[in-house]
Amino acid sequence: MFIEEIEQRLSVRTYQNKSLNHDDELKINDILDQNKNCIGPFGSLIHPFFVVENTAKSQEKIGTYGFIKNAPAFFGATTKNSKNELVDFGYIFEKIILELTQHHFGTVWLGGTFHRSQFSHFISNDLFIPAISPVGYEDSKSMTEKIVRIAAKSDRRKKINEFVFMNRFSDAYRENNHHLSQIFKYVQLAPSASNKQPWRFLIEDNQIHLYLERTPKYAEKLSFDIQYLDMGIAIYHLECGMIDLKIDYEIKVLNNPYIYHPLEYIISFTLHEGFIS
Repeated sequence: MFIEEIEQRLSVRTYQNKSLNHDDELKINDILDQNKNCIGPFGSLIHPFFVVENTAKSQEKIGTYGFIKNAPAFFGATTKNSKNELVDFGYIFEKIILELTQHHFGTVWLGGTFHRSQFSHFISNDLFIPAISPVGYEDSKSMTEKIVRIAAKSDRRKKINEFVFMNRFSDAYRENNHHLSQIFKYVQLAPSASNKQPWRFLIEDNQIHLYLERTPKYAEKLSFDIQYLDMGIAIYHLECGMIDLKIDYEIKVLNNPYIYHPLEYIISFTLHEGFIS
């Protein structure tokens, strides 16, 4: 799994002002093609696409409201606008992001800061585009990028005991005394929309339950629930940690999960071999 990439990945908004070379274009296309058959935790696929800037529709620059500079290409994907598909999108798209990071490409999640109309020719039937990412060669961080990272609190992460709880959400997680802390550190490093980090984990017996704590009034103008993407990202990072530590697990949706308003239950990990004490 992509443990080193999780630790090294940064959101790149400023790129070297040069095109992708031919071999790198082929590599990116190959990664996207391989992930067409990747299935998310809820059983759905996404449909990736790749656009090189100088071949963009009508020769227009892809609009990103000034957040991205000099990106030579973009990739994205389509899916259905429903909870399960959006969670799966976040899961698979993050896998692609980390695979591109492994090959030293710069990327950044864009969910609400691009012109979807420029990608309309990739959309069919009841599909839409939740997110895209530029892809290219990272440039030294500009002042604009530093400001954006500060505004997004990209270097400020919640402490693990702010998003992980024991038995009930009123019971604090003791980070220093628990052997799952390393796994949750990988979630701590996960990207999320505006760095809201809306994931909440409840450890109970041999299970880890994932909940969504929505940010009030966040991204209300979007036509979809962008924080479902964050749930998929969190699932993928947690799973990477499980695999890295060789923990035997399965992912499933409980029939009667613990309800804790206003949090929304998403999915559970069942761990074997006594890894939860």
